[in-house]
Amino acid sequence: MINVNKKSSTQQLDEVKQGDIIKDETGKIGEVENIEVISRKNETQYYYKIKNDGTVLVIK
Repeated sequence: MINVNKKSSTQQLDEVKQGDIIKDETGKIGEVENIEVISRKNETQYYYKIKNDGTVLVIK
């Protein structure tokens, strides 16, 4: 299981792949089904679609 949150390094967030089990700081746990990374001015948004359980968003 991989813990993901705003304190995670960019490298850790980039290494998450489909099929990995992740957990966010609110306690949501699940298998990653899809990943979308959006880079904006001063931040990068990581959207991890969780199988059968919504999305985990990490803003870095």
